[in-house]
Amino acid sequence: MKAAWLLLALAACEKVGPGIVAEGSSCASPRGERRGALVWSEDDYDQARACAAERKVPLVVDLWAPWCHTCLSMSQYVLTDPAFAPFADRFVFVGIDTDKPSNAAVVAKLPQNVWPTYFVLSPDDETIEARFEGAATVRQWREFLGQGESAYAANDLPEGSPLAHVRNGDRAMVAHDLAAADREYGAALAMAPADWPRRPDVLVSQIGARYKRGEIAGCLELGLAALDQTGRSSSVTDFLVWALRCADEREKDAPERARAMREAAAARLTDITHDPSTPLSVDDRSDALANLRELEDQLGHHDLALAAAEQQRALLDDAANHAPSPAAAGTFNYQRGDVYVYLGRPLDIVPALEASARALPDDYDPPYRLAWVLLKANQPDEAKIWIDHAAQLAYGPRKARVLSLAADIAKARGDHDGEKSLRAAVVAQYESLPPGQVSADTIAKAKSASAALDR
Repeated sequence: MKAAWLLLALAACEKVGPGIVAEGSSCASPRGERRGALVWSEDDYDQARACAAERKVPLVVDLWAPWCHTCLSMSQYVLTDPAFAPFADRFVFVGIDTDKPSNAAVVAKLPQNVWPTYFVLSPDDETIEARFEGAATVRQWREFLGQGESAYAANDLPEGSPLAHVRNGDRAMVAHDLAAADREYGAALAMAPADWPRRPDVLVSQIGARYKRGEIAGCLELGLAALDQTGRSSSVTDFLVWALRCADEREKDAPERARAMREAAAARLTDITHDPSTPLSVDDRSDALANLRELEDQLGHHDLALAAAEQQRALLDDAANHAPSPAAAGTFNYQRGDVYVYLGRPLDIVPALEASARALPDDYDPPYRLAWVLLKANQPDEAKIWIDHAAQLAYGPRKARVLSLAADIAKARGDHDGEKSLRAAVVAQYESLPPGQVSADTIAKAKSASAALDR
């Protein structure tokens, strides 16, 4: 289908080559927000797809959300790197806020397991050429773009090549064929060289597929066998998120294997977080430290957990204080609030969160984080002021989360009627969302929480 479409396009634009458009085209000057060398259109998938089709280049889709600190870190600190300048005219880039109801059709078409998720698509038929989940280094994201561009330009990848198996696994994941995805990722890993740059992120995709399909024993064994192959990037933490979930679920049946996984994970995270040369963004390093402190507590090493938390706090405070803009500083709000609460010092971070809320008056996330911290500090009356503000700004699935926190705050204030009304509002918000933005299980849980107040 793609080849036929390209022949028609070439006939219509006889002397217009890839990446170049006819004079007067609406795509002649990229529209959107410039981040570093790349220009991103926002929340206009159809226009971006049409533009990519006209220019005969692949479409890059960034599925993100305002509450996702990894999404914000990638946007502010990774995708702005000058190393992406050569790709600026070879793709069309579009960011999709997955919480906006207007984007529900795109979200349903390109489902995610994690935020952010990136796709390279063929614009004519929306074929998936490449996919990347979660945080990436500059090198990993360049590899991702390279795979997508090669597949699109060649009209296919060489059959039986590692990248062809990865692409097939990505398509299977989107189609919810988890067994096929596991098999394809495994085939890619088996045939690729040991130093293959894509090995770490493909391992993340494979272990995620195993967990999602309920292959918990195989997930744990993959975690133990392949942890040392996950490189020295955020893929280590992303891989361990799945492996440790499987360890938790295998605790009763295989406690020795579960503990072995936790001990190996703690050693690996200690290694990468204590090495300043590890290519981790501040957000990625903080995420690794947060996982490390939780692991050390599970293993009975509270002193080591506290040390990891203090290292994380200092890292985040320094990054926020030196951030180039309020939006960049806001990247660290969630993890700063979380670590200050863990350290028993929630009120110490309140002034910084208040400043963020004032600097970003249209963003629901800073007041939401502030309300959560104040609730943890046992100040529900102050928390109510901020959660009410967040509720006025929030939208989509996240508004339901905001209303749920508002219900928790009402409960802490002893306001039973207010809590009951808010639990019902959570259900109503979820039920108002278009298909693709909420699962039946999420609605059922919200209804259960609301009904419990009637008993």
